[in-house]
Amino acid sequence: MKIQHLVLDDDVHRALKAHKKKAGITVKEFGNSALRAALGIPTKEELIVEKLVGSGKITYDDYTRATAAADQELKEAQKRAVEAVTRDAERETWTVGSWEGREIYRSPDHQVQVVDHWARDEKKTPTPLIVHDESDVWAIVLAGEIHLQVGDKAQTLGPREMVHIRPGTPHVTAPLTRTARALLVFMPALPLAR
Repeated sequence: MKIQHLVLDDDVHRALKAHKKKAGITVKEFGNSALRAALGIPTKEELIVEKLVGSGKITYDDYTRATAAADQELKEAQKRAVEAVTRDAERETWTVGSWEGREIYRSPDHQVQVVDHWARDEKKTPTPLIVHDESDVWAIVLAGEIHLQVGDKAQTLGPREMVHIRPGTPHVTAPLTRTARALLVFMPALPLAR
């Protein structure tokens, strides 16, 4: 059996040690029981499916087919997004839509990547639908205005505004002004370009 460790905050670790003495069980036993209880809590998605199936609006098969179709659509959208990126090896930049960008930092362990992103023209051409399967993305607007579409929610972001995009979240962006500039932080870093 592979031993894996859960890294706890200091205050939680101290409280567990104190509780261990009172309860007479090990930290491992206590942690496992707490995590098993937490894993027993249904996800929002599971609750929605149960409600829809219970109401007779869909069957489990309908849900499975819809999920598979959505996964396929996202894969195709990601493929289109990758194909839409043009790389300029000489300038060490890439372009997509009306954006141009350059990696300015990548941690040695590839867990953090910082990208400078700026408007390359005034056309306001959006990116294709983008999905970062594994990376959290934080975008901080440095100048100008940026359009962001996440699902049905569209917003305009200006200087000093920030947004967090979770892994697997489809989104589209476009610079709305010629001065638009944003700093993007990816965790973990996107795969290196080939």
